[in-house]
Order: sequence, then C-alpha cells, then structure tokens
Amino acid sequence: MALLCAVLAGAVALDYWSNSGRIYNGVSVAGVDVGGRTAGEAEAMVEERIAENGDRIRLNGPGDLALSAPELGVSYDVPATVDRAYEVGRGGNVFERLTSRLQAAYGSAEIPPEVTYDPERVDASAEAVAQRVDQQPREATVAVEGTEVVVEESQEGYGLDVPATAQNVRAAVEGASGEAEMVAGTIEPTIGTPAAEAAAETAREVMSGDVSLTAGEEAWTLTPAEIGGALDFAPEGAEISVTLDRESLREAASEPVEALTVEPREAGYELNGDQIVVTESQTGRAVDEETLFADLEAGLFEGRREYEVPVVTDEPELTTARAEELKPTELLSRYRTDYSIVEDDGQRKENLEIASNAVNGRFVAPGETFSMNENISGLDYNATKVIIDGKETKADGGGLCQVTSTLYMAVNYAGLDVTERHPHISQLPYIRPGLDATVWFGDENGVPLDMKFENTSDGYVLIREYVADDGFIYAEVYGKPSDTQVEMSSRPTYMEADRSKWNTYQKVTKDGEVIYDGLLHKDTYDPLVDEKGKTIPPPDVYVPPVKQ
Repeated sequence: MALLCAVLAGAVALDYWSNSGRIYNGVSVAGVDVGGRTAGEAEAMVEERIAENGDRIRLNGPGDLALSAPELGVSYDVPATVDRAYEVGRGGNVFERLTSRLQAAYGSAEIPPEVTYDPERVDASAEAVAQRVDQQPREATVAVEGTEVVVEESQEGYGLDVPATAQNVRAAVEGASGEAEMVAGTIEPTIGTPAAEAAAETAREVMSGDVSLTAGEEAWTLTPAEIGGALDFAPEGAEISVTLDRESLREAASEPVEALTVEPREAGYELNGDQIVVTESQTGRAVDEETLFADLEAGLFEGRREYEVPVVTDEPELTTARAEELKPTELLSRYRTDYSIVEDDGQRKENLEIASNAVNGRFVAPGETFSMNENISGLDYNATKVIIDGKETKADGGGLCQVTSTLYMAVNYAGLDVTERHPHISQLPYIRPGLDATVWFGDENGVPLDMKFENTSDGYVLIREYVADDGFIYAEVYGKPSDTQVEMSSRPTYMEADRSKWNTYQKVTKDGEVIYDGLLHKDTYDPLVDEKGKTIPPPDVYVPPVKQ
C-alpha cells in the first residue's frame, strides 16, 4: 500500500512539473477549451467569448428579443475565472488533485465564469418580455349583420412562464452562453368556434322567416332583420346563449304597439263660474307587453311565426265616479289681507293680480304637495317696492309675499299641513307678525325660499285667490266637508327698537276633539329701513289683528 501511494505521488509530481505554468488539458471555461494554455492566453480566450456572448442574451421564442447584460447588472471576473481553471488538478490534497486531473483528462472539467448580476433585474426583465409577447386568446363571437349571422372564429393565446424563463436567463448569464429559451405555452379560449357555430345556427333558425302579429283584423310583420336586431348573444360558461333583448324587441314591435295604444283620459275639474264641474274620464287600451314579449321569447325559438297581440283596457287613475267622490264641495277656509295699507301707484296691485291668478283655480290632489314658487315664478311682474334684507327697495315682483302670506293663512285655517314656510326679515303692516310667509325665487348665490303645503285631506282641494276692489286680497280653500276647526294667534314676547320676537300658536279641533294646542313657531324681526334710509323700529310698525 505504501508502495502504491509512493507511485501515485510520483506520478502526480511528474504531471505537475510537466504542465507547469499551463492549465491542464481538458479544462473548459464557458465552452472554451483552455487546456494547455497559459493564464494570459486563457484570459484572452475567455474575454473573447464573453465579448461575443456576454454583452447580450438572445431569447429564443416568438419575436426577435434580447436582453442587455449591463441592464441586468452582469459583471464577469475573467482573472478569477482563469485562476479557478488553473487550480484544476493543483488544488486540494493529493487525492482531490488526482480526481480533478482525471476529470480534465476526460474533458469533463467545465469551469463556470465568475459572475455577479442583479436577480431582481432578471425577474423584472422577464416580466417585461411577458408583456411584449403574451397574447390573450380570442373568444369566438356571433353577431347579426342585417339578415346575415356572422361568426368570428376563436384563436389560441400565448403566455410566457415568467419564473422558468427568468431561470433560463440566469443560467445563460452564469454560463455566458448568450442565449436563453423562452418557456411558454398556449392558452385556450373559453368559447371555441364550435360553440359560436351552434349559437349562429340557433339564430338563423329564429330569423328564418317573417313573423306575423295580428289584433282583430289588423296585421303587422316583423322581418328577419328586425328579429335579428333583437337577438342578444352572451357567454355562458363555454357556450354562447341566444336570447331576445326586450328593449330591442319593443322597438321592433313599436308600430303595432303604438297603433293599438289609446291613452286613458283622466277625469278632472273645471270652474264654471262658482261651480266646480267634473270632466269625464275615458278608458284607454294598451298592449299587454309582458305577455306579448314572453310569448315571442318562447315561440320564436320553437319555430312559431304567428302571434296574436294581447290588448287590455287601460283605466285612468282618476275616473269620473272617483272624481265625483273627491270633488271639493265646501268652503273650508277664507283669509284676507289689506293691500291698500301699502302705498301703491297701481303697479303693486297689478302684481298681486298676476300672482293671485297664477294660483286661482288650482286643484291639489290628495297627498300632493303644492309649491308657491312653482306656480308664481317666471311671470312678467312690475318693478315695485319690495323688502330685501329688511330694507325697502324696488325690484320685480313687489306684492308676491302678500299673496303668499294670505294663502298661507287660508291653508292653515283649512287644517292642511304646511311643510315649508319662512318669515320676513322685518315686520310688515299688511299681516300680523308670525302669520306671514315670504317667497324668493333664489339665484346663483342663494337657496330659494318657498311656501309649500301638503293636501292631507281625503279629497281634492281647490284654491281660490283674487284681488277685490275693497282693498283686500282674498284666499279661499275648498274641499270635502271636514269637521275641523283651526284657531290661530300670535303675540310678542319682546318688543324693542332693536328687534321684536313673536310666538305663534295654533289650536286644531277635529270631530270635537282637540288634536293640537300649542306653539307653532317662533320668529324674530329686525327693524325696517325704508327707501329713504330711515329706520322704523318694530314698535312703530302697525300690527293688524289675526283676522281683518
């Protein structure tokens, strides 16, 4: 055994001295045979290989794509690589040197280059490549063009396996091979061409001929193109469903629907002098669209081509009989305010008449909300004296607040529910503080002020408002007889030169029972400044009685 070791040691020593200064034969670096070369010669050979393959990495796959080694942070250490190649057969103990020497002798001593790079850049580059080469599959589709059913065939997609491709890029960098394989696979579409062809065949059967619609002796035709225009194709798993779109079908059948539709006429009310006359209602007719379209949706896919259009009567919401039941027959309340107390050259009175006429004769249905602004805005008013921010000035619409306040009080006395009301800034002589209501149509800088009430009675109410020659404006509310009595009052809780404060009270009795008796609201009024700039304190403003 000792003799064998001595022989081996001698052989290794002889081999070492015979190859002194040169890399052992059979050693390769990045595919370059550097055996028998000096370190300098090997470095030149490896540098040449890296110059050829190390600067860029070509990606084998769809498209002509390559990655720049510098962008990946790749850096090769050629001297260190050659040092490792030179150490083959020389490093380690005698057995390790002998083993590596034998590997080199058989040409299997491959030394990878010493290289550094940024793995995150490699992954990011693979992701960027995927964005360029990935192709989503194209789903098969069906469409109707006129009377033709057109199928667009499906197409496979392509998807890059980013992690596997990045691994190949890393191997190419580490081996300085200059190329890497893209790893990818096809992506099958969810809806293939056979599914689209099946849906197209269904559509062709539905569109195979005219469809006849009849109602009595009248007849209409739906053409294949009109039927096709109403077809809807939608993905349903791996298939395509074929249905009829209701809106498109309604448009296609608009001619018979319009011809068979007669709008009902609602009953209504007219004033004939002081008499309230009910205008008669009239029954209409309408196509039962739900039944017709459900029948078409089922029948067309069964091959049926003829259909009877179902027609039903269409009753008005307010029939003559019902209008008679809801007819306002009794004067529920009346209120008046003195317009002669305000100095006027006739312009203000004309405004009162314009606004009063706008609400006079207005019928309000049960549950309906009446808006003063909706009825009196947008009319051609005169520029007269108005109160804006507590100051007298001239503007269009002077007098509208008196029309509003008068109606507001009549509505209260009728027992109806006031849902919006705003007091004036200052006390006014034509109505008692606390009983007033102002309106303002608003502008871009402010929210409108309105007076609204809801008809909470069981029947229609009629508003009558007019300007009389006796110096008063009257507001009247007519309705169904109601055993409701309302009492209103207001009184000051503070009255000084700087302001006044008023509490308004209401008592409501229905069917002999008091259902409310208490405070309705509290209001504060500032001094009035007339058009000459003179301040009129609240104690100096005339306070009319509740009812004049």
